[in-house]
Amino acid sequence: MLEAVMAGSFRFAVLGDCHFASPKYHAEDERNAEYRNYLWMIERVWPQMLAEIRAEQPAFLVQLGDFTEGPRDAALHAAEMCDAVEWLERGSGCPVWLVKGNHEREAAFREVVLPRMHSGLLALAGGKGRPLAAMHYAFSHAGARFIIVDSENLSPGSEQAAWLEAELKGASGRGARAFVFAHGPLFTVGRPFFSFKPMLDAALPLLDRYPVDAWFCGHTHNQAATLHRNVRHPLLQLKTTLIGYPLSPMVPLHQLRPSAVSSHSYDCFWGFLEDCAPSWYLVTIEEGRVRAEWRLLGRGAAGVLEWEKAGRVRCVCQPEMAPRMGLDASELEDVGAAWLYVSGYKCLDPAKTVRLNGEVIGTLPPLTSFEPRASIPVPPDKLGALALKNEVTVENPNGEKLLLGGFYIEVLLDDCRLARTTVSPELYATCGDWDSWNSPILKRVPSGEPIWVDGLDF
Repeated sequence: MLEAVMAGSFRFAVLGDCHFASPKYHAEDERNAEYRNYLWMIERVWPQMLAEIRAEQPAFLVQLGDFTEGPRDAALHAAEMCDAVEWLERGSGCPVWLVKGNHEREAAFREVVLPRMHSGLLALAGGKGRPLAAMHYAFSHAGARFIIVDSENLSPGSEQAAWLEAELKGASGRGARAFVFAHGPLFTVGRPFFSFKPMLDAALPLLDRYPVDAWFCGHTHNQAATLHRNVRHPLLQLKTTLIGYPLSPMVPLHQLRPSAVSSHSYDCFWGFLEDCAPSWYLVTIEEGRVRAEWRLLGRGAAGVLEWEKAGRVRCVCQPEMAPRMGLDASELEDVGAAWLYVSGYKCLDPAKTVRLNGEVIGTLPPLTSFEPRASIPVPPDKLGALALKNEVTVENPNGEKLLLGGFYIEVLLDDCRLARTTVSPELYATCGDWDSWNSPILKRVPSGEPIWVDGLDF
């Protein structure tokens, strides 16, 4: 049943990464495990989520980029994009505004999306306006300003940076609410450094000067609502994605991911690991108040934030976050299986022996995008190496330039309970590729030396 919305108020919806893919556009050799996951979600998650959005009758929907997976054959991307846009428009039953993600090729985006966005802008402006040539744009609705950013092409000194400053300055000067929508996050609290550093360098100085009600983003496939205080006007960042399995356990981000951003610089209202909790946002703007509801698929509003003034956000409903289950010493002998989980970037060299408390348990798998599912099974004859406090070493004899992090151990007990250690508190880099992010938990390891990890405690 729809809530009554006061006269003069309105709602809009926000939907994150979708990764629409169809067998029509992806050859057999492209249909890897990731493609099959996306296809499963297209068939089982997309229809229900769009139906939920449609039932709320929002004034419009903003999709945060990567609405297509993108076939290998560039010539097919425009057709895939057309199918995805039509599905979004038909399913949501409202106007759709689209953000360019890194999976959308520029040529296809210009061909398919820009004409649609231009038509929408003309309708709002009474048929007046220049052709939309850039992949960033803005529009107004009921006095609020909605600013669409092109994450990959926003950098200091760029035309888009000057445009963004003018937009923020204009909204601030009018006393208008301003909402920014980008594919990439400014603050990578879940998937460290998985964003666009030039965008951060261009946007943060502007957000230090001009207040913004919220920065909506996707890209990382995890869920998080965080309020950042390292700018003059505290900034609310809301991350969401359609990608995920509705029945998967919702694992809090802080249990499995160290925060690359100083934990003292932000408040975390909630955060959950990628591949669980497909969700969207329903935002209501009433006279003098904003209400942002984090809607879990099939479960309604799991988290609710409200504010009157940008940056002064209060959490009126917080999703339940299950506590981590550890072990005591007497339960170590009841462990029937164990896995060491690890994430990373640019890790391809197979010659990386991994030791758990001094015992060799295997070699490191390829790690390319800080994905959450990579693990090393602990051999049955090595389960005795587990302790309440654990350390791991990773050899890097060929001096590969990489970053590793997110180490933790998960065990299955004989009674079928799962237990997990704390996550390693640091990120380990063997080169300077990530130094510019100025992360307080980034630790440099000399090239060729073993990476030593501790803090994995049950």
